[in-house]
Amino acid sequence: MHKTAFAVLSDIHGNHEALVQVLRDMESLGIANAISLGDNIGYGPYPNEVVALLLAAEIPSVLGNHESAILKISEQNWFNPSAKKALMQTRKMLNPATLTTIASYPEFRVLRNCRFVHGCPPSDIRTYLFQKEDSEIIELFSLFDETLCFTGHTHELEIIGWDGERIERSMPGETPVFLKEKERSIINCGSVGQPRDGDNRAKYIIYDPVEHTLLLRRVSYDVKKTVSAILRAGLPKVYADRLL
Repeated sequence: MHKTAFAVLSDIHGNHEALVQVLRDMESLGIANAISLGDNIGYGPYPNEVVALLLAAEIPSVLGNHESAILKISEQNWFNPSAKKALMQTRKMLNPATLTTIASYPEFRVLRNCRFVHGCPPSDIRTYLFQKEDSEIIELFSLFDETLCFTGHTHELEIIGWDGERIERSMPGETPVFLKEKERSIINCGSVGQPRDGDNRAKYIIYDPVEHTLLLRRVSYDVKKTVSAILRAGLPKVYADRLL
């Protein structure tokens, strides 16, 4: 793995235990740089700690729909009742420093010929990729110039490749996946703190721009500790149950 390789984290959702172990895993692999795709808060018991740790680790972030709904209360109407309740409880937990930090998140970032956005390119924080038909995905590729776009929001994993004619869907793996030289891709990076793929380990992606490879990392952490903290914080039980 080259020194230019970097990690992409998404949907940490206030899960400090998971984030700490992900950062330790990155360190063990010699990965010094990372970016977060937003939804660093919401659902989880430690939103302030997560935002502060990302800041201390110099990990930039883009805006997620949960951050946006905290900053604009009217956007909470977009959420289902459980998620709305979690947002309202999260808002009570946030300190001024956290609010200042999340207010600075941009809707997207572009680094190293890669675009980073929470939902759909070029800068949509709310639309889920699974809502898009293949024909609509092809249209998305016309809306940004970068070779790769990293997204989150669905809490699931997927690689959507486009060779200029066809869409091809595949999965990132725990051995390096070589991206095709002349293909552009949208990579859905799963979730660090609230995965929805049947595996409660924290997930993140490492991209090596020299080798043009993706590597999926699954990281274990103290799930029961997080579950207990979710319940103590008065957050909806469903977000504890999902982790179990």
